[in-house]
This record gives sequence, C-alpha cells and structure tokens, in this order.
Amino acid sequence: MIKKVLILIFISQILLACGFTPTYKVLNNVKNVKVHYEIDSNNSYEARRTLNTLVQNVNRDKVKFIAKVNIKENESAVNVNSSGSVNEYKIEVLINFEIFKIEDELSFYKSQSRGFANYDVSDSEYTNTLVKKDALERALTEGIQLMKIIVQSKFNE
Repeated sequence: MIKKVLILIFISQILLACGFTPTYKVLNNVKNVKVHYEIDSNNSYEARRTLNTLVQNVNRDKVKFIAKVNIKENESAVNVNSSGSVNEYKIEVLINFEIFKIEDELSFYKSQSRGFANYDVSDSEYTNTLVKKDALERALTEGIQLMKIIVQSKFNE
C-alpha cells in the first residue's frame, strides 16, 4: 500500500515538474465588441486613472458603442473600539454604467457593479493615507473588472 502511494506521489511530481500547461479552446463565435469608455469628469483622479489602466479604450470613431461610467466611492467604519476610535475601514466603490449605441444614441444596456476593500488604521497618518489609497485601488480594480465581465457577457448573449 505504501509503495503504491509513493509511486503515485512520484508520478504526480514528474507530471507537475515537466512544465505541461493545458491549451485552451479558442472560440471563434464569441463576439468581441469594442466599447469606448467615458468616465464622468467629476470622479476622483484615482478612479479615472484606474479605469484607463484596466480598460483598453478604443478611439471613439472606431466603435459602435459608448459606455458612460460614473463611480461613487464610500468609506465606512468596520471595527470601532469601545473608546470610539476606529481600527478598520471599508471602502465601497459603486460603478454605474450605461451603454449607448453610437448610430442612434439610444441606451443599449444599463447596470452597475461594486468593489470592496478593507484597510486597517495605524498610528502614522502617512501610512494610513498609503493604505487607504491601496484599498481604494483594489476596490476600483474589482469593480471595473466586474463591469468589463458584465459588458462582455451582454454582447455575447
């Protein structure tokens, strides 16, 4: 019995170490529709920067659809001490987006996505600022990736 287990472990180690990676099926019937994303200018710089890095924005003249994006950021206390001080905050990002057809400027689809991230508070205000910025970026990344999935799935229906 022990010999069989050792042989199984040895064979699995060989297969894992050989560098084999499975190939994925290429679907030719998937619609890869390009969308131009326009973010509301009232949104924060961080939101605009994160959207521009995560989404490949195509020139407006070359697309059939425009997505107008509005991002709302909300911060709330998660863990409050008995003295009233806060140890942990939660950042929630709500992304409202609406897709328009360029040719007739009619609304094609409207939805929203959310992203969340928590961060702990320390004694240093500088550290708190950096940790908050990182949490906001994680929440934005999560929400924008979900938005991209929703948009692509809507076109693949």
